[in-house]
Amino acid sequence: MTNYVLNDEKMFADVTDGIAIIINSETGIYYGMNELATIVYENIISGAPAETILAALKSMQAAPANIEQEFNNFIYAMLEKELIIKSEDNDGIVNLPANIEDFAINLKEYNDAQELLLADPIHEVKEETGWTPEKSSIGYTKEETAIREKKAEV
Repeated sequence: MTNYVLNDEKMFADVTDGIAIIINSETGIYYGMNELATIVYENIISGAPAETILAALKSMQAAPANIEQEFNNFIYAMLEKELIIKSEDNDGIVNLPANIEDFAINLKEYNDAQELLLADPIHEVKEETGWTPEKSSIGYTKEETAIREKKAEV
């Protein structure tokens, strides 16, 4: 069985109102999913094996003949864009709604906020030290900064 998890070293993800958004913190590109793609994504990252999710989709009465191709294209796209990575976890169960009307599984890529997302100071956060901006970026010389730091210690 094949399992995946969110590539949380590069990606931030959130699901709001049934729509998943994944942001690549390295490139500033973000990805949006339609309703069924979000459902599939949530099942994947909850630990359900991809094959089990696909089997559940195929067993639905209204499933189109190309559901396997749609599903595989979606998984391939998420892997290619490094949104998800393979995992050993396989304890999740498939949770699909009883009736699905639209079987399209869409992943869309957006770069309209790329500059804004990359300019965000969160990119300066380090696990060891947290967010500490470079002192030279504050606009003072090293000597002025040292004097200010000395005064702050008093």
